[in-house]
Amino acid sequence: MKKVFTIISLLVLVIAIIVITKTVLNKPVIEAKAVQLAPLPTGAIEHLSEAITMATETPNDLFQYDSAVFFSYRKFIEKNYPLIHQKLNRTIIDSFHYIYEWKGTDTEMLPMVLMAHYDVVPVETSAVKLWHAKPYGGEVKENYIWGRGVLDDKSSMISILEATEAQLREGFVPKQSIFLCFGADEESNGRGAAAMVKYFQSKKQRFDLVVDEGGEISTEDNKNITQPVASIGVGEKGYVTLVLSVQRAGGHSSIPEKSSAIGILSKALHTIEENQIPTRLTPSIKAYLERISSYNNNFIEKMQLSNLWLFEKLVLKNMTKNRSTNALVRTTLVPTVVNSGVRDNVIPTNASAFVNSRILPGESPKSVKEYVEKLVNDTNVKVSIYPNYETMPSSSTEINSPAFKRVETAIHSIVKDVVVAPMLMVGATDSRNYRSISDGVINFTPLTDAKGYHGIDERLLISDYIKCFNYYTVLIKGSK
Repeated sequence: MKKVFTIISLLVLVIAIIVITKTVLNKPVIEAKAVQLAPLPTGAIEHLSEAITMATETPNDLFQYDSAVFFSYRKFIEKNYPLIHQKLNRTIIDSFHYIYEWKGTDTEMLPMVLMAHYDVVPVETSAVKLWHAKPYGGEVKENYIWGRGVLDDKSSMISILEATEAQLREGFVPKQSIFLCFGADEESNGRGAAAMVKYFQSKKQRFDLVVDEGGEISTEDNKNITQPVASIGVGEKGYVTLVLSVQRAGGHSSIPEKSSAIGILSKALHTIEENQIPTRLTPSIKAYLERISSYNNNFIEKMQLSNLWLFEKLVLKNMTKNRSTNALVRTTLVPTVVNSGVRDNVIPTNASAFVNSRILPGESPKSVKEYVEKLVNDTNVKVSIYPNYETMPSSSTEINSPAFKRVETAIHSIVKDVVVAPMLMVGATDSRNYRSISDGVINFTPLTDAKGYHGIDERLLISDYIKCFNYYTVLIKGSK
């Protein structure tokens, strides 16, 4: 017994030495300092402000599409970016999706894509009064530009246009061809991006780098890291919406059955919310944690992150306590729409609900459906996949790839003392379509703790607009 105790004690001591040694030796990597940022071109703020005034909303029902505002937006970019329209070849896909080709001097090099979308989600009528600025006013105040779409994603599009126009004014000619790709339906169905990719496939065109919206810069999410953290999206979660439906005999509310369609459905939804799919670390999130670990000022947290081989379960448990980090380590399930009933005195015959899921790599819409069916375990509840849209989790861009390193270098050149780490995108973007024609898809825009996505008071810091302009300028000039 004493011998066993001695062996266990030695083993514990060895593990402790390994853990402490790895923690102490895990020191930050010193990166190059950022250069001084160039100011925005004359008129750039006014251009973005004007872009916001055009309510380029994409409805789910394409028959409600307001084509007039999208034509106005086209006239707006033609007017304000004349050199782009004089010197770059434009291809229009399905009326409102644009491809601009900026030919480089080296035709043997694979081109790169700078992409964005300019459609926006609608503003809730009931929420307008809660805004501190007109949702489509494009107001400039308090060091912000305010309005729907200023973050998602017109700031990217206008920054790309401003950077391109500025370089054309200076007579810059890239060595690597550059394609500017702008979609008009990312917020609804993303068919425009799919059509553009189909167009490129017909030309047998591939790209070495595709840059789209996605990851951002955080100074708030990591309380024990003093430096800003730039999260580069290297892959996306999948997407599926399940329909849970219940049918029961309805009738008069004065003589109810023991259980109703609403009651059965409610029980199923509660079961789903309380029994989420188990957590796990995907390669991209593991790499993210390892990258930021050396910058953590809390020794206990640093020790855990530096030794995931030992503390992975504890780290996963801690990540589930925050909704943002929880979404990074599990396939999520959340009810989003519930329908039932016609009057207060009528027991409904039918009740249904949408349950939206964002899927980790390694899982699928089918596996999510099977999990929910097994979990609910009620023959009264029919589970089906909503046919409008579903997608598998995307492939991932390699962290050591030239594409990742090029964007990483660009970020270091515009943000001082920034920590750059790979990230899994929890939302869907147009660039997922481009993974069939590029191994270098990257999701990142240099926005800092952006506020108001799809909600009230969407606004862009003017300082972030300056960073965006410089970021795309660096990528463009790096093509030479």
